[in-house]
Amino acid sequence: MTSDRIKGVIIPILTPLTPDEDVDVVSLRRLVNYLIDNGVHGIWAAGTTGEFAALAHDQMRTAIETVVDEVAGRVPVIGNISSPATALSVSLALSVRESGLDGIAATPPYYYPCAQDELLDHYRHINDRVGLPLWVYNIPVTVKTAVAPGTVAQLASEGSVVGVKDSSGAGELLAELVVLRQQVGFELHQFLGSVFRITTARAVGADGVIPAVGNLAPALVAGAWEAGEAGDEESAREHNAKLIAASRIHSLAKGGGPNSSRLAGMKSALKMMGIIDHDTMTKPLRPLTEEEEEPIPGILSELGLAK
Repeated sequence: MTSDRIKGVIIPILTPLTPDEDVDVVSLRRLVNYLIDNGVHGIWAAGTTGEFAALAHDQMRTAIETVVDEVAGRVPVIGNISSPATALSVSLALSVRESGLDGIAATPPYYYPCAQDELLDHYRHINDRVGLPLWVYNIPVTVKTAVAPGTVAQLASEGSVVGVKDSSGAGELLAELVVLRQQVGFELHQFLGSVFRITTARAVGADGVIPAVGNLAPALVAGAWEAGEAGDEESAREHNAKLIAASRIHSLAKGGGPNSSRLAGMKSALKMMGIIDHDTMTKPLRPLTEEEEEPIPGILSELGLAK
């Protein structure tokens, strides 16, 4: 059986960095407390929003252990241990196994595309070797391979995985998994990597959401979830309007790629708010320029976050 404690809004926490691209532990602790103090229900550590693919394993371990230590049991923490090979994921997972995590998450191995039979072996092997509750991290846009609903269902039915974060952007994948869950009867945490489905996630069969913009506006995303849970349509509309405003932080860059723009906007805003000390990004991702940062105070003011 899965834990009822893991539901609602889990924030995929940013990894604050020092100017030399090391993990800024002090800022990370401050960010953890900002999120929890504003009502989030869990934290997803060292994920895509945390720039994990550009960090060394010792940096990922530092980020995960720092989050767990600062959270101190107040909310569940899931640590991402994704790597290009199963053995590398196992090695990282074993290094954080005693940290107190509530679970670990893994994408399919990336660089070499995998078939579904290989993914079954991947997740089974991690589960057998590590022994922590394991989540499927389904994000094919970055790893080339989607974990099929049938694969997730089989892994869940045999107890190899306990949860899934669906960042595929394809609602039909989650819908099929919901149907399989109803037919077969397995237990599984089903979370969406989504912003604009926060207030309706329950209606499509999700147990919660994992929205990146919650790093900037945790009280907003927590409130949006609660409005959806309560069936308060007026409050949901109000929260969704503010989510549209908050999401403008993701598209301020006039150059660089979309991932760079999304993460850099949040880091710049959090630096202005005094929550993190630096807006450093892992190269070649780049921070915002001074010109690109100009709209941020207005966005913060609109969200009630300006000091």
